[in-house]
Amino acid sequence: MSLENNNDDRAKIPNLIRIGAIQSDMNMEIDTDVLDPVVFNNTFCRFVLNNKGFLHSFSKIVLGVNDTASNKAFPAGVGIHSLIERCALKIGTKTIAEIDDFAHWMQYKSLFIDTDINNERETFLTNRVMSHEFNYETGSTTATNSDVNASNYYLKGQRYPNITPEQIYNGYGGGNVEIATVNELKNTPLYSISLSDLFPFLRFNQLPLYMIDQQVSIELHFTPDAQQRVMSRTGPAGGNTINEPEIRFIADYIFYDGEIMNQYREANPTMTWNYVDYRLNKRTISASQLGANADAASKIIMDIGGAGRICSKIVAGLYNDNLIGTGGSAGDKKPDISLLNIYSAKSPLTVSGNNQLFTTNLRYNDHYLYPLDRENFAIHFNDVIQGEGNVPHITRQEYSAEGTGGLSGAVADGGITYNNQVVSATDIGLNGGFFNQVYRLNRNERINSRGLELEVQYSSNAASGMKDASHTHRAWLEILRSATLTDGKFDVDFA
Repeated sequence: MSLENNNDDRAKIPNLIRIGAIQSDMNMEIDTDVLDPVVFNNTFCRFVLNNKGFLHSFSKIVLGVNDTASNKAFPAGVGIHSLIERCALKIGTKTIAEIDDFAHWMQYKSLFIDTDINNERETFLTNRVMSHEFNYETGSTTATNSDVNASNYYLKGQRYPNITPEQIYNGYGGGNVEIATVNELKNTPLYSISLSDLFPFLRFNQLPLYMIDQQVSIELHFTPDAQQRVMSRTGPAGGNTINEPEIRFIADYIFYDGEIMNQYREANPTMTWNYVDYRLNKRTISASQLGANADAASKIIMDIGGAGRICSKIVAGLYNDNLIGTGGSAGDKKPDISLLNIYSAKSPLTVSGNNQLFTTNLRYNDHYLYPLDRENFAIHFNDVIQGEGNVPHITRQEYSAEGTGGLSGAVADGGITYNNQVVSATDIGLNGGFFNQVYRLNRNERINSRGLELEVQYSSNAASGMKDASHTHRAWLEILRSATLTDGKFDVDFA
């Protein structure tokens, strides 16, 4: 039966591009292609998809690196995503979705992965190692240990050279939790990046490739600095290169039985997607602008763009892209000795037991987002929860460097380090390393020609190990976009 003039029959056709349950009487088949990049070098690669079926949003890109040095893995907070500097989804000549500084973006998105999922899945799929383990040791003997009160916690690992797992659980002396053998880069492990992580546009939609007459491609720009790709025990020990023979795109194409796909094409000569994409604004903030205390700090007003766009959210953070690490010098940068490498949004430090402040507000369309400037760390954290509708799986110390005794100390103090680095260290550990802010714009209104003005004031950020005092402030704008597929041709614009 023709559907051209039968609206009732059209209504019976399910929405095949939406991820979710389908009718129980529909049959579905999966066809999988393993695609090699059509263009590849150590800084860039491009995949071209086959125009067939519906592209499953959880298709994956498999990749890894070649590295011969021992005790090296990918940064704890981002894992394999540290290899990607920029990603783009293109249809014809149009860029449908893109994210700049993708690894930094995934540092933020990784906060919302449950610690058990990190331990049981992400450690092996993406090499994100952010699962926590509690340490019930309080003294040098079992008599001073506790069965119910943990003295500290640390990153979980699968190999303990100095102590056994049983000793950890039973409260015996400290030691070093090392990178699991399976995750060491010298063993050439391979990990995967989900298509829906690269392009949030596809998180809820499956591309009808068979309806598109243009070339569909995925472009990856690799992180150019090899030191910013990995985590090492001792710092630079030889470079690394992208493992070219192993990089591939595992594309899953969905097909439905019968005439349903032809009927769907006939019923939808024009299709429109409204979705969010991300635009990055970044700028350098000098040491003098950060200040040593509340009086010395400057209020920084940044024009972060967004003029003429509908912006629903901003995610921001202050990153030390020039991390040197303990004992380094200006010409001896060692970002890879940090557990998080450069993918760490820094909080103001605690100075002499006093928490320093971070004050912020957002001005747009001639009004401020908050009636009063935000400066309380608990409120900053709550803004993250409200903006994402989810709770970050990190501790107070990891977010804002507040509190004592939770993060693992040095082995000499009865604590446990990870990959020979002290987890509580402010320059190389987790302390105050996840201080992102989220600004939620709920009015769904277009930003005027003045754009978005972000105001920030850091009262102190002078960590002893940060010899390079300038930082990079990053702000990702969540922008509403619209894409239209008409007679096999894609067009895209801002909403």
